[in-house]
Amino acid sequence: MLVNNPFTMDFKKFFILIFILSIGCTYSFAQKESSSTKTKKEKKEKKVKAPKEKKVKAPKEKKEKAPKASSTDSSGEGGDKNFGPVFDGASVSVSTGVNVYYGDIAAYNLFPRTSQFKDHITAAFKFSIARDIKWGLGARLSYQKGSLIGTRKTGKHSSLVSFENHFNDISFQARYNLNDALFKKNEYNRFKLYGFIGFGYMWYRSQLYYTETLNTKDYEGYIEVENTQGISQKTLSDKTSKAKTWTIPYGLTLSYKYNYKIDIHLDFTQTSTFTDRLDAFDRSWTAKDKYNYIGVGVTYNFNRTKDDAPKKRPKKEDENDDTVDSSDTDPSKNDNIKKGIFSKKNKRKKSNDDELLNIRLKLFETQLKLFEMQYLLGK
Repeated sequence: MLVNNPFTMDFKKFFILIFILSIGCTYSFAQKESSSTKTKKEKKEKKVKAPKEKKVKAPKEKKEKAPKASSTDSSGEGGDKNFGPVFDGASVSVSTGVNVYYGDIAAYNLFPRTSQFKDHITAAFKFSIARDIKWGLGARLSYQKGSLIGTRKTGKHSSLVSFENHFNDISFQARYNLNDALFKKNEYNRFKLYGFIGFGYMWYRSQLYYTETLNTKDYEGYIEVENTQGISQKTLSDKTSKAKTWTIPYGLTLSYKYNYKIDIHLDFTQTSTFTDRLDAFDRSWTAKDKYNYIGVGVTYNFNRTKDDAPKKRPKKEDENDDTVDSSDTDPSKNDNIKKGIFSKKNKRKKSNDDELLNIRLKLFETQLKLFEMQYLLGK
């Protein structure tokens, strides 16, 4: 008879227990490794998904230097002084320019050539008071002082004659702001275009004379001295009333808003008269005389405040300063930049390693179950 050796049975059980414990340790160690790898992956994913946002430095606001107080802008409260509701939209303008004469003694049709400037163009001065009323409409009262000259042969076989005219002209005009009708509204637009037409009164003195001899041929607004009557060399006296005529001025004014008080303007005015004697020469078949005024001037606006100052266009900031590169916010692009061509291979390797770990863990689980069964059966 075979006797069971208890020592041998205990040794076998002890050996099985040690083997089960070793397998359990390896299983727990593998689980720790898998959990550590998972946590590392999660951390990496978090780092990729939520990259550190680069702080975009806000562009420093440039401190606008206060404009220097000019002679036209009074300092302190005086610059915004309100003169009362009557002066709302009111302005005063002063301009200087040139007069161009159009009549029987003009040796051109549209505009004199540069060689004719000294014989047909003279300096002029203009002063105006204006007020905006409503709906773009306004009114203007203008006073102009100047002179007109011209030189021409009145016929093929006639001698060269010249004339000289000194005049004063006052007129009342209705004007309209053409910006609303012609252009789109733009708060940054500094230009205004006005059209105007009116009526006026002109008083003048004019002398027509032979260019070579300077002998007087005819005159307006003068009288002859008694001793020179009937001779070619006449002496004229201004001790009489000036010649007078009605006028119709019309034209355009282009205004530029320099600041909230001052405008700079370009004035083009054509004045038609009701006389053909501006040049002291007339013909029955010719049109009435007229003249053009082209001048540049300055306008001072009452009751304007700093709120009416011209608005400056905002400067376009660079795209590099305003926007952050997409590569900084998109993790996939960062991965592509870092990994380059080998990014796909690295991803495949990681996925293969994860699969192997999962397979090993499953094998350990099955082995443990088998040893447990064997242990229980051995009992």
